[in-house]
Amino acid sequence: MRKAVAWVVILAVAWPGVVWGDGNSWNKIRYGGGTVEAKVNPFDWNTTLTVDSGLITLQLGPRATLRLKPEQVTALSYGQEAHRRVADMVALSVVVTPLALFGILHKSTAHFVGIEFKTGDGKPGAVLLEADKNNYKAILQVLKTVTGKPVQNAP
Repeated sequence: MRKAVAWVVILAVAWPGVVWGDGNSWNKIRYGGGTVEAKVNPFDWNTTLTVDSGLITLQLGPRATLRLKPEQVTALSYGQEAHRRVADMVALSVVVTPLALFGILHKSTAHFVGIEFKTGDGKPGAVLLEADKNNYKAILQVLKTVTGKPVQNAP
């Protein structure tokens, strides 16, 4: 009995996600640009993504929050495909600000996740997120499951 309790304690300390689960919230994400206007530092990993069955919430900064119903999401993409698709969406949007283009055309081996959506008034929108190497697969899987959309160029 003592060995079993000892192993549970070791697992809980060493790998908390194994025992309690990480949930569907990630905070090691960087906003790379899109149609959502938000003033973010390009070096901060302070964006928070929370996904549950009825709502996708993206906290971009202290004053910018994007809330989407899974039905609003029209496409998901990964990697350079995410860059291209979000850049296309920004180019098609009516209001293009220099901030919206921030980071869109930067080439890298980073893990980019693109989310395309329809706003409440039916206009197209998109965001480009840079995920950490330890969480991008989980983010893609949860988004795919909740929205029912396939991930273009999935890893």
